[in-house]
Amino acid sequence: MRISSLPSLPAPPLWLRMVVQAIIPFVGVVMSLVFLLLVPFLLLLWPWDRRLAILRCLFLAVYVMWEDIGLVVECWYLRVRSPRGTSPTWDEDHFALIQRALRNVLFTARRVVGFHIEIEGELTVGRPGHPLVVISRHAGPADSLAIAWLLASTAGRIPRIVLADAMLWDPGISMVLQRLDSYFVPSRSGAGDDRTKGVADLAATLSAKDAMLIFPEGRNWTRDRHEDQVRDLRARGEADRLAAAVARPWVLEARSRGVASIRQHAPDADVMVIAHTGLDMISGPAAVIRNVPFRNRLLIRGRTYRSEDVPTDTGEVAEWLDARWGEVNHWVDGRISGREHL
Repeated sequence: MRISSLPSLPAPPLWLRMVVQAIIPFVGVVMSLVFLLLVPFLLLLWPWDRRLAILRCLFLAVYVMWEDIGLVVECWYLRVRSPRGTSPTWDEDHFALIQRALRNVLFTARRVVGFHIEIEGELTVGRPGHPLVVISRHAGPADSLAIAWLLASTAGRIPRIVLADAMLWDPGISMVLQRLDSYFVPSRSGAGDDRTKGVADLAATLSAKDAMLIFPEGRNWTRDRHEDQVRDLRARGEADRLAAAVARPWVLEARSRGVASIRQHAPDADVMVIAHTGLDMISGPAAVIRNVPFRNRLLIRGRTYRSEDVPTDTGEVAEWLDARWGEVNHWVDGRISGREHL
């Protein structure tokens, strides 16, 4: 089945999220026992799976699950310690949780499946005293995880992320990000204005220590999705947008409304545009298993603009973002190697 044809997962209701948070430690124990029972059989697959890719992926999945369980337990502890969330170190405590979890997961992912990150050139993360807005391409496995780590560990900024509400199914990550005031975009909203309002509300509360991360494409780039986008624009007769889409095979069309809303409500924020490549062609669990351990690195380039150099007018933001997205496509195109066409 094509990934582009899969339905988006609706967000779980609050009561179900609370149930998942309560039972996830017990689920972790059961899944760990199942994994241990499977290990001898997975080792017997060695003649057909010389890289033990399935075993590596399952081990990493179990490890990530326990990191997530750790976040849930520590979030409970912080809530008990400060029931109203009024502790003077509330944000810092949760920032430390997400920072440590991301560092541990990426360290383990590098050792187990070869997932590693390289940064091209010098990475500037905005000026002191200014919030940072990060606009990123969205492609390949775990790119959002890597960029969140980059902001938390390298930049030392509190990540406040605009992400799909399907992530509310992840009990640990969602608990921490909700307490850090990230915005989970509703997947089944009756009006697009509701989504923009949430982005605007988040942008209006940014402080100098924050980094707001948004993916203007709205979904992970895949070749199928790009082809679907081109086909849809051709069917609707939108010649200008079609020409841009055809000329930019490595990105999906960037939606400017969210970015414009951020600029209007956080005009003092510096803006970083992130391009990355390396694992673009790997989409879906089967493709991940086929390519473990990863031969390619996730190469990241960030270019930062001073707040006064980025427009705030809606139409001008659309033009500015379109120009940046052309640059992102050009950068990716120049770094795609033959071995990344998997």
